[in-house]
Amino acid sequence: MNFPRALVIYFTIFFLYLALQGYLFFRIRNYLRHGIFRREIQRFLLGFVISLFLLALFPVVWRFFFGWQNHPPIPWLFRSLSYFSAIWGFGSIGAVLVLLGYEFSRLLLRISRSAVTSPDLRRRDFLKKGVGIAATAPFLVSGYGVLLGRHRFGVEDFELPVSGLSSDLSHFSIVQLTDIHVGPFMPAEELAAYVEAVNRLKPDLIALTGDFISTTVDEVAPCVDTLAGLKARYGVFACMGNHDVYAGADGELTRRFTEKGIQVLRNDAVSLSVNQTKLSILGIEDLRWGRPDLTRALRAAEREPGEVKLLLSHRPEAFPQAAQSGIDVILSGHYHGGQVKLDSDPESLSIAHFVTPYPEGMFRLPRQYSGPVADQRDAVLFVSRGIGITGLPIRINCPPQIAHLMLKKA
Repeated sequence: MNFPRALVIYFTIFFLYLALQGYLFFRIRNYLRHGIFRREIQRFLLGFVISLFLLALFPVVWRFFFGWQNHPPIPWLFRSLSYFSAIWGFGSIGAVLVLLGYEFSRLLLRISRSAVTSPDLRRRDFLKKGVGIAATAPFLVSGYGVLLGRHRFGVEDFELPVSGLSSDLSHFSIVQLTDIHVGPFMPAEELAAYVEAVNRLKPDLIALTGDFISTTVDEVAPCVDTLAGLKARYGVFACMGNHDVYAGADGELTRRFTEKGIQVLRNDAVSLSVNQTKLSILGIEDLRWGRPDLTRALRAAEREPGEVKLLLSHRPEAFPQAAQSGIDVILSGHYHGGQVKLDSDPESLSIAHFVTPYPEGMFRLPRQYSGPVADQRDAVLFVSRGIGITGLPIRINCPPQIAHLMLKKA
């Protein structure tokens, strides 16, 4: 992935957001000036509105200048401001789109209307009130996304098709958890509910694909202690994510996970005996913040070759190289499905679609031909929406996901 390009996209979206906020502010200011005659009330309400705009920007500006590792002096206040920022941010964008749509329709009507036709003042007043009500609806939707939507997780079933799969591995079940982000918006008590839900599925294997914490090493202990309750027939395996590395917590996570019996694969591989066959589990470092070495992991897998090679990679951009290297199945996350989408369909537009070709769901690529006989098997990538959040604490049409995966003969 072209990471500088991703930064350009993020900054473009941020400045577009500021422009929309400016438009909304001037609309509110004009309304106050023309709708309220007393100057004292005008000034008070305008000051109140300015305060709302500044409070909504505060969490974003703080993270921009001080980074994700620097905790604010009053965590609960910052958390509350983050909730407000998310509700205001997405609500205001929706409100602006409603207002712009109204202005555009008025312009078209003005162009098409005959010059001699007198305007219907009663109808115009009714439309203005209706637009005002419609402009408040996005705030209700974003409020739902912040207060409820990001908590209502679901277990979703998927089949991972593998050509020529033996009966020993057919219906082998895997549960994937990713992008947990234990921290201000994912306390250990909430994570415990996910652990219980996963254990009820009684999977053969559990895959944890990175971003266990949000910002600091202090979050490692509650994260690991809670995930230690996971149970799977053939074990729990993990790879590191970008948050784990740039928070400087990857070493501590690896040590504590190992102590709890969770195997962390850092450019490494293990072979599992499943009935009369073997399954190779590989894991690589984060593509940007770590030192990924798929070749090294493949060499480790060759010590005891498995019928199927399953790769854990936090970022899905490893997919093309993995497919060309003979990997059968890749499990990834990182993008959270975009967190906010137009509707619940995996193809629905979100910010993740502008950053990666693999925002969420299932993808296929042909594997590399090898040996005297052409290998016609496809490689399969599954990208989970994850269960945590990053940035603004909101999920709309993009609920947290426990992925219940099943190997199946294609």
